[in-house]
Amino acid sequence: MIETLPAPEFVAAFRISGTLHSADYDVLIPAIESKLEYNEHIGVLADMTDFDHMTAGALLRDLAYAMSKLGEYHRFRRAAVIADKRWIETTTKLAGKLFPNTEARLFHAGELEEAMRWVAGFRSDLINGGL
Repeated sequence: MIETLPAPEFVAAFRISGTLHSADYDVLIPAIESKLEYNEHIGVLADMTDFDHMTAGALLRDLAYAMSKLGEYHRFRRAAVIADKRWIETTTKLAGKLFPNTEARLFHAGELEEAMRWVAGFRSDLINGGL
């Protein structure tokens, strides 16, 4: 299940719990696309503390969406992942290496506010001449 979380206009934030199904991407993809429509760069936050697994259909939707964004990864400045599962931590670190234009950082359960501050912080870096 995917729940959209309150976030700044330039951050797509979600709580992902239980089993992720293909239909859950009917929430996730439009939410991300809406942020991209109005912002050149965005951050993405995923609270995966209660995430268990995803169906094959969800994996296919995820991969198809990722492929559709190949030329736009530079627009995703930061990705914050909240999780305590080792395999999610490993995946987050790998994503950080595969997508060098996107800073990826892992946070632990209970660190939602810190994760939100960090993921939104790229905006002040852009304004101050960073990134």
